[in-house]
Amino acid sequence: QGAGHKAPRRRALLEFERAAEDALLGRILSLIEPAGDDHKLTPAFLLCLCVQHSATAFAPGDFGQLLLKAARRIQRTVRWSRSQECSPCLPSQDPASLSRLTMSDLLPDLQHILFWMSNAIEVLYFVQQKSPTYLQSMEEELDIKGRTWGRCRSKESLFSSTITASEEAMTVLEEVIMYTFQQCVYYISKCLYVSLPALLECNPFPDEGREPWRPAPALPDELRRVVLVYQAALDLLRQYEVHAEVTAQMFAYLFFFSNTLLFNQLLEKGSSLGCFHWSQGVQLRACVRLLLEWLRGAGFEQLARQFFAKLASAADLLAMPGSQLLQMSWSCLRGEFPALSPAQLRRLLSHCEVAMDVGPVAVWRPDDEDSAAALRHEEVLESFDNHPPIVLPSGGFKVDLDVETLDDNIYRHLLYIRHFLWSLRSKSPCGSNGTSPVPSKLLSGRLVTGSCARRLLTPNISLPLKNEATSTIHVPEVPESAGPALGGPAEPDGVPGGSEEPLQEKLQQLQLGRGAAPTDPSCLLTPPTTPLNFEPGSPEPPAGTSLPELRRNGPNGTRGASPEGSGCSPTPYDYPTPASSSRSSATDDFCYVFVVELERGPLGLGMGLIDGLHTPLCSPGIYIRTLVPASPAAADGRLSLGDRILAVNGTSLIGADYQSAVDLIRSGGKKLRFLVAKSDTEIAKKI
Repeated sequence: QGAGHKAPRRRALLEFERAAEDALLGRILSLIEPAGDDHKLTPAFLLCLCVQHSATAFAPGDFGQLLLKAARRIQRTVRWSRSQECSPCLPSQDPASLSRLTMSDLLPDLQHILFWMSNAIEVLYFVQQKSPTYLQSMEEELDIKGRTWGRCRSKESLFSSTITASEEAMTVLEEVIMYTFQQCVYYISKCLYVSLPALLECNPFPDEGREPWRPAPALPDELRRVVLVYQAALDLLRQYEVHAEVTAQMFAYLFFFSNTLLFNQLLEKGSSLGCFHWSQGVQLRACVRLLLEWLRGAGFEQLARQFFAKLASAADLLAMPGSQLLQMSWSCLRGEFPALSPAQLRRLLSHCEVAMDVGPVAVWRPDDEDSAAALRHEEVLESFDNHPPIVLPSGGFKVDLDVETLDDNIYRHLLYIRHFLWSLRSKSPCGSNGTSPVPSKLLSGRLVTGSCARRLLTPNISLPLKNEATSTIHVPEVPESAGPALGGPAEPDGVPGGSEEPLQEKLQQLQLGRGAAPTDPSCLLTPPTTPLNFEPGSPEPPAGTSLPELRRNGPNGTRGASPEGSGCSPTPYDYPTPASSSRSSATDDFCYVFVVELERGPLGLGMGLIDGLHTPLCSPGIYIRTLVPASPAAADGRLSLGDRILAVNGTSLIGADYQSAVDLIRSGGKKLRFLVAKSDTEIAKKI
């Protein structure tokens, strides 16, 4: 049976209510720390799911407003300010003031910029692809209903306003992409501006003064510093999953900047540079060729040859022996170095005449065809304004809502967002059916509900269980006289908080992993970074990995931003992750949680399960519906009808559907460990 193990089905679905939009967008945009280890495109994936749900479940036209709201939020998140826009051209800055600048110094800013650039690109493409379909469906729906939407809005005005909102959202996203692209180039150019000038005086043949036993370095130091900037930029762009075409355009811009800076300095400084003497001209040519060779190995051969053409041509001219150069006519030189304009070629030859001390060379005089162009001084230097254009890609994107296998990291965040929405509903004054649900409150990351003494919901169910078949945790009722939790404000609905220390003590009675229970109370809940499915034969997490370490790379692991509109400060570790539901769950009012180990009998385990959504309870969860007499499940003596199965062999069932739960149990082996929550009689009656 173990060979037929199949991972639970993962649905790329995010359902929410219209009133939760603002809190949802705020949580998604603050969920991932750009410098962390989480999947970099998680916000784009979740935002696309939001747009999809709004377009298919809400009133016609709502998705346009949601889209515009999300685009503006992204714009504010990247600290948009036109006054901050800077040109990558930095000739006015003093190199001495930037001499200590490295890519490491710029890393925090670059991480933030690249993170939102890559996400904005993916969201923009999704909108461009899906908006026409959504608008067509909207028009068909309005035609079928045959009436106006809103009090005073006709079909035409609603349709027009939706198109306007969608187009404005796409414009905002395009501006975000352009802005972040320019800022990224600006920051990287700062480092290049410091390192590049040394290439003009670089000696790639450092044999003089080197001990024979020391191997020659692959690259001279001057060139290595430049290459390190390129490599660091390439690593960042790949790490943040920036679109391949945008990455290529980024390097085209950087190569353009590098070539322009070096070529202009070569023409401006002229014969004062040593490279205008033949021996050092050979060194410059070798250095440029080493750079082009490294860029070819990095996958940028065509771009490098295109944008370094002028510098390479100038280096080739300066490396030409003087006797050969003096014999070449103007027309021959124009044919040999076509990348150089007449004005640029004439300026280079003028500097060579000074360096060679030969006076005016008659054969270098421009012919009649080029005489006018050679005198255009404004065309000598390259302009930083003539950079390559930024063209948004049209294919090759990574966010796909129809993907068959969803990335583990993204799926964990999706489950977290589902429960975040679920917690918002459970705190709302009214449920979706208009009735008042059981008052609830999140206390230090633990969901505490009303009637059954405000009990703790879920201990850590992410790690395999020990052989503690008789281990039971009883969570006492929180005294009504208890003060606010953790020194926080009193409950607005009059429900007092609870004392945290007794809860911690009770949790520590239930050993759910090897070794002592963690002392950090936040570690007692399921970290989103733990594996979604431990193999049945894996009794423990990877060697050397403790539970607090597993939290380190979780969603937004370095901070705990409060969701908008929330009176508490939950972190991503504060919630278990049930499936998204439009109902407020009243089923998590457990009296205690315990571990049961069962061995399959000839006829199986002897218990039937059901999804709580398909019962009068109308809430998600896997519950025991039947117990077969004399079966292993009935013989244990602790299981009852209505009990909820929280985990199987260390794999959480919170958020899983019925078929996924059945598949896990069938493939779990002969012996299975269940984490079970005892339900009260009111819940059991509804199962």
